Amino acid sequence: MIEIPEPKDKMTNKWALASLGLELGFIIALPLVALGLAGKWLDHKIGNATPWFTLLGIILAITSTTIWLTKRLKQYIK
Repeated sequence: MIEIPEPKDKMTNKWALASLGLELGFIIALPLVALGLAGKWLDHKIGNATPWFTLLGIILAITSTTIWLTKRLKQYIK
């Protein structure tokens, strides 16, 4: 059977979507991991029994990720 190649712009669109998915994964994961670990380190360094800085880091990560995602997705919607 002969395979018919897809049009070039359709393949480019697939790569753009894959790139967007990878980018969104990093936008979500990087701040969460970095700020969560920084908060955990700070809690350990100060000697807190409760993980206040870890929770603060996670809340900051969620907030910054939401802002970053909103700005990034607005570029794709336009």
